[in-house]
Amino acid sequence: MGTTSSCISKKLLRRAALLLLILALVPWGTAEASLPYSTISSDANGQRILTPDAYVPREVWNGFNDPEDLFVTAADELYVADTGNNRIVQLDPDGRVVRTIPAALAEGEDEQARNPKEKLRRPEGVFVTAGGEIYVADSGSRRIAVFDKDGNYVKEFAAPQSELIPSTFTYIPSKVIIDARGYMYIVTKGGYQGMLQLDPDGLFSGFYGANKVQSDWMTRIKRKYYTEEQLKAEAANLPGAITNMTVDGRGFIYTLNRDLKSGQLKKLNYGGIDLLGGRNFAPWLGPLDRFSMQDAAVDADGIITVIEAAAGRIYQYDPDGQLLFRFGNAATSTQQMGLFKRATSVAVNSRGQILVADGELNNIQVLDRTAFGSLVHSAVSMYTRGEYEKSRTTWQEILKLDSMYDRSYQGIAKAEYDAGQYEQAIRHFEMANDKTGYSESYWQLRMEVLMREFGRTMTGLFVLLAVWYAFRLIRRKRASAAPSSEPRRRRFTGRWGTAFRLTGLVLRKPVQVMDEIAENRSAPYLYAAALVVAGYLIRIAGEWAVGFIFAKQDFVDISLKSEAVSYFVPWMLWVLASYLIGSVMKGEGTFRNVFVVNAYALVPYLVLTLPIKLLSNVLTLQESVLYTSAITGIQIWMLLLFFIGTQAVQNYNLKEAIQMAAVSLFTMGCIWLFGFVLIGLVYQAVDFFVDLGQEVWARV
Repeated sequence: MGTTSSCISKKLLRRAALLLLILALVPWGTAEASLPYSTISSDANGQRILTPDAYVPREVWNGFNDPEDLFVTAADELYVADTGNNRIVQLDPDGRVVRTIPAALAEGEDEQARNPKEKLRRPEGVFVTAGGEIYVADSGSRRIAVFDKDGNYVKEFAAPQSELIPSTFTYIPSKVIIDARGYMYIVTKGGYQGMLQLDPDGLFSGFYGANKVQSDWMTRIKRKYYTEEQLKAEAANLPGAITNMTVDGRGFIYTLNRDLKSGQLKKLNYGGIDLLGGRNFAPWLGPLDRFSMQDAAVDADGIITVIEAAAGRIYQYDPDGQLLFRFGNAATSTQQMGLFKRATSVAVNSRGQILVADGELNNIQVLDRTAFGSLVHSAVSMYTRGEYEKSRTTWQEILKLDSMYDRSYQGIAKAEYDAGQYEQAIRHFEMANDKTGYSESYWQLRMEVLMREFGRTMTGLFVLLAVWYAFRLIRRKRASAAPSSEPRRRRFTGRWGTAFRLTGLVLRKPVQVMDEIAENRSAPYLYAAALVVAGYLIRIAGEWAVGFIFAKQDFVDISLKSEAVSYFVPWMLWVLASYLIGSVMKGEGTFRNVFVVNAYALVPYLVLTLPIKLLSNVLTLQESVLYTSAITGIQIWMLLLFFIGTQAVQNYNLKEAIQMAAVSLFTMGCIWLFGFVLIGLVYQAVDFFVDLGQEVWARV
């Protein structure tokens, strides 16, 4: 028995030791490799949100030297402008080399026997027509070289001759495309005039897609008042240059533009109008930040893929220019798939793969679309075609993978709106943070309710008016029958009662109320302070009550501290500045009276803000002028009361009151600046002593 137990124990020990050895050898930390970048998208209002990965690196194709341009045919054949090797390389869909243009020399073939026109010098652009003709932007030779589908040289297009071409224009082609009519569009290096447009015979047809000169107010002043000599001395203000372009299946030309604050990517029709509306594709940029869109590719569904060279990022947009995904990153010292050192070109094949050329790493990276990315592309394509109901199922599948993907709620809401389900559409548009869709759905729902309830609503209003009129009539008869000798008693007496009564009168008789406060000191300090605090509470309540369309942010995201600073600080600064300047300019107002009259100036805000905020819940974007006008009216009313109160409490005439108000505003700015500097100095002093104390404590 003991022998058997001993054998079992030894077997268990050996198995345990083997298991521990296996566990030690398994690379748990690298069992699931993570991508070297994160993927983000945007909601309906352009706010950035994290999403599951849309693309993952698959493989790398090597064997190139400074590849500058990619072109994918309908059969997924890839043409590469292999600039450093002075050739065009054709690859099959799996990355295998099919041929080179010009073809490599056969064994024993003499290079001198070849047509010298076939030779390419640093080609930077390539385009293949539906018939198989290959157009090459042969930058080193300053020409467009054309080869037939078999790779044989056909012709070339040198610099066109025309009186309309400026003498300073330099013809160095870098990119070329051909439209459905056979017209050629050429991007030239440094060509700020736009793309060079040639007809099928190579004759100059004009410049196309030129950017406008962006000028600020200082430039406009200089142009108006400077002499001709002074203007010549100024640096030339040139429009942003087109650096690259592509064309989609419907003939729209997409240009990538340098040195523009907006319109970095444009979608041009035949008339040269930007269908993306001059959108700013990099609103987050600071003055010193770099953002350079390098190349773009458009798939059959109109989805735009763009590479940005400075940060090595890939951006994907829907046909309207709304961000779908942003991923990728810049490579550092180590080579890793999904990172780029100098991304030069991008292409998209029919498999949904993204191909990115890197001019420094001398390779082409292939990225596969994930299941999530495929679902989003499918849903967006159906949404763009107007197949809202058909896309609803796909949007719901996307939500199962990422419940925070706001665009899904937008797609579902659009399907519900198209089906007339406005109440459900309102809810999903709100979840998508789409105020335009919410407004349109609410307008339709409101019309349905009004049409259905119009009769009963109008009957109820007539009944209420009749009751109100009868009540007033009975009240007047009773008042006329009562003895007129008895004096009418005031409802509110005493200091607090009088203060409350003046609160109601300030809206109707502001001058009289301000004079009474200034002369009789009838309002208690504490009551005035209560009015100021009530204004802050009304401000917070208004943020809760305002309609979704007019809300600046979600109520849960509101900072009570920030709201308190933005409310109390300006008011207190005005009170302090008004009192100080009044004292200097021989005003008669005490600090108490100045405090009280400015507290009463908040009454329009206290009385009207909350009703207007509540009313915003039944308004649409088309009626926003009513809301903004009401809010602006309250603000103007308060400013007038501030001015009237200041004039009354300081006993100024109109001219003196205006002068004092101007000086008080300047004083407010000085106090704010001084306070800002003081807080900064105090913070630095506290930080210094804290660091000093920690250093002393560490040495003890």
